[in-house]
Parts: sequence; structure tokens; C-alpha cells
Amino acid sequence: MATKTENTAAGVVTLLPDSRDKYAPTNLMLYRTSLALYRNLAEEGKISEGTYRRIRTILNKKYGLSSGSIFAETA
Repeated sequence: MATKTENTAAGVVTLLPDSRDKYAPTNLMLYRTSLALYRNLAEEGKISEGTYRRIRTILNKKYGLSSGSIFAETA
């Protein structure tokens, strides 16, 4: 009996940022969750502080948050 190796998901299974509203609750939740994962890696010493700063910049751009936004982590 053969096993299927193709994708059998009926639709999108991960949440994507909402480009229409960068301050939508889902967008902010996704941003903060992603940020928390990388912050933990930095605190555990698995990535450098410089790498963490670059990741924050990338996440800010991905979720459409400017560096001056009250929702963006910039410190």
C-alpha cells in the first residue's frame, strides 16, 4: 500500500498578516508572538543581540509597523 506524499490540506493552515489593516488584532497578535519566540532565543544566547535587532526590523516591515509605532518593539 502506497502512502500519499502530497499536501492534503483543504486551505491555508497558517495565519497571514492582513495587509489592509496593520493594527488589526490578528496582525498584532502574530507580530508579538513571532517577536516573543526570537526574544527567547536571544535571552537563551542562541542568537546574538545584533541578530535579534535585525529580526525585529524584518518583523516590523513584514507586519507593516513603522519604527515609531507604539506597537513596534524598537528598544
